Amino acid sequence: MCESGALRLGPVALVGAGPGDPELLTLRAVRRLEAADVVLHDSLIPEEVLSLVPKTAKLISVGKRCGDVKDRGIQQKEIHELMLANSRRGCRVVRLKCGDPFIFGRGGEELEFLTAHQVPCEVVPGITSALGAAASCQVPLTHRGFNTNHVHLCVGQSKAKTLPDMDWKELANRAMQQTAVFYMGLKLLNQICATLKEHGAPADTPMMLVESATSPQQQSLHATLGTMPEEVLKQDFGAGGPVLIILGPTACFPAHLESLASPSKKRRTEPSPAVAGAQFLGGELAA
Repeated sequence: MCESGALRLGPVALVGAGPGDPELLTLRAVRRLEAADVVLHDSLIPEEVLSLVPKTAKLISVGKRCGDVKDRGIQQKEIHELMLANSRRGCRVVRLKCGDPFIFGRGGEELEFLTAHQVPCEVVPGITSALGAAASCQVPLTHRGFNTNHVHLCVGQSKAKTLPDMDWKELANRAMQQTAVFYMGLKLLNQICATLKEHGAPADTPMMLVESATSPQQQSLHATLGTMPEEVLKQDFGAGGPVLIILGPTACFPAHLESLASPSKKRRTEPSPAVAGAQFLGGELAA
């Protein structure tokens, strides 16, 4: 319980809320929420998750989401101070974050701050959006028959809202041998696609977008590296929630599953455009 003049610092738990579906919370995350005195939560946390917090606890929305117009550096500093202030009151604090705290969640920065101030801290992992979207859309991020032996998780934009500084040539060279998942990349989709093609990535590399992964509002769009920007405009895709970009051979896995479910259709038709750059071998797709 919180109390003024507490002799001990209250513990802080950095808790991953998962990709959106409340049923994907871990048991430990549920327990920490049920025992919390104060919860600092991101703005995209579902109400069903917040309802697990006791009525007597204090909920504080810190408004973290992609495209937040507020200065992120100042906002993060405020979050640090709120965690510390409530810990000093002896409160059991939960910092509730979308996805996983340590995957583009700034959990490392918060852990550094809390440790430097001797605050007892625990990290509770959550299912990151890439894994949630992959499972929900039935798209394995690795699959033997598709020659995908690497998974690359990357952010789609820098703090300055420009392309992030990374090895785009290497990413392009491995486009058909790995699965790359871009977080927060929709606004720079045209630049991402153009940059990868400039560095040699095949235009027919399968690509898919997933909006609001694992939620009832989930939508997906399938195309290729060369055609996706046009498809997004045509479909007016991505206006309702956060979007993940999945690039690589397994992005066309739903078409592969459809062909397995309808063998007669598989014999009568050619592979769809989304399967360009891959071929059927022994009942499996292979690059």
